[in-house]
Amino acid sequence: MASIPVFLTAEKHHILIVGATTAAIAKVGLFSDTGARITIVASGAADALTDAGLSAAITGNKNIIALDRPFAEDDLAQKTLVYIATHDELTEERALRLTLAKGLPVNVVDKPAKSTFTTPAQFSRGPLQVAFSSGGVAPVFVRRLRSSLERTSPPSLGALARAAGSVQAKVRSLIPDTTRRRLFWDALYDNAGKYADMADADIERLIVEGARNQRLGVTTGQVQLVGAGPGDPDLLTIKAHRALQQADILVYDRLVSRDVIALARRDAELVYVGKCEGKHGVGQEGIHKIIVEGALAGKRVVRLKGGDPTLFARTSEELAALRQHGIHTEIIPGISAFQGIAASAQIPMTDRDYSNKLTLVTGHLKDGAYKDWARLAGKGQTLAVYMGVRGAPKISAGLIAEGIQGSTPVAVVENGTRANERRFYGTLAGLPALVAENAIKSPALLIIGDVVRNAADLAKPEFTKLLNAASA
Repeated sequence: MASIPVFLTAEKHHILIVGATTAAIAKVGLFSDTGARITIVASGAADALTDAGLSAAITGNKNIIALDRPFAEDDLAQKTLVYIATHDELTEERALRLTLAKGLPVNVVDKPAKSTFTTPAQFSRGPLQVAFSSGGVAPVFVRRLRSSLERTSPPSLGALARAAGSVQAKVRSLIPDTTRRRLFWDALYDNAGKYADMADADIERLIVEGARNQRLGVTTGQVQLVGAGPGDPDLLTIKAHRALQQADILVYDRLVSRDVIALARRDAELVYVGKCEGKHGVGQEGIHKIIVEGALAGKRVVRLKGGDPTLFARTSEELAALRQHGIHTEIIPGISAFQGIAASAQIPMTDRDYSNKLTLVTGHLKDGAYKDWARLAGKGQTLAVYMGVRGAPKISAGLIAEGIQGSTPVAVVENGTRANERRFYGTLAGLPALVAENAIKSPALLIIGDVVRNAADLAKPEFTKLLNAASA
């Protein structure tokens, strides 16, 4: 059912509510503070308002009239919106017929097929009013969506919005550049919580002071090193999502999924700097140049990295380049590949029976060597290897040579958490063949250790037989 989303000016409308049901009284409560005129008509209306605790709230309120009698056709005079919420089907049908005959918008509560408009789920923060609707077809989804956004919207956002509206013209004169002004408002929104319990006048003063500092050049662009997670956009943190929505420039690598990139601001500049085997793209120095120049130009730059930016992502090199130029930098963590894949495959990385130690390593070592791996894997340990597909033969041979049993369970997960995820299981001795026979490609994670026995796929007979045979 298609809908036209509009907000009506409350003080210009007179709402008629037919009925004294719980739903009818809820509508009185919903609109009582909007400034709209409200008339509720039904036998028992006065008692229903009293039972709901609303009688005191409307006493002396000239905008709310309760008519304790049955509905009459004359009640439609001068009304602009009509709600019908009665258990009396005859009254419902009569009120609906007369309302439609007069061409008035009507809502029969919980009966969208009979209605000409629906009331969205909503919440407000001061002058900010947010409404959600599915046209009546998915009310539970609407309720969940409203609840999610309401939970993440600080109560102080309303006071901040009022103050921002009062000084909007002043801020525009102090920060004429539209990009810098948007960054300024974004920063205010991000820090709305700190204005809790402050008077509007104090908030207005702080906003103007902040805008003045922007004009003087105290605030420049910034760089956020953001973890994009392993690929599933639902695993993105709220803070990372917010950064994507605010970015002027989005610098991303090969491991970042298209679904995550799609969450960025529509007009953000997208810069691909991906590297793959044998192809280094713009190179690390080129990445430094892009993010530094963007920030020095006053832009908000998001350097988006797969997984978590502090794990095998050359973050220290980028931090050094940014600090050299005094650029404000923030790291926003993400769900790492091993965390996402462990959850997807249902492999606990530690287990009282199998492992009390977890080690994360990269299969790309600077000198290409694999040394002292015996201390990283074996009984009571879990080893997760990033970027280890190409080195699978060396990893397998090196670990076995150092005394790790060839029957140790192994999981290899390609494109973990994404729609095209593939999971394979075997043993350490059979790891090279497992990778080759299934043409496994990067990005893939190797998990080596007895915890693999906990995988959800373990219930599959072929996997159970494989491990039992290898352990015999």
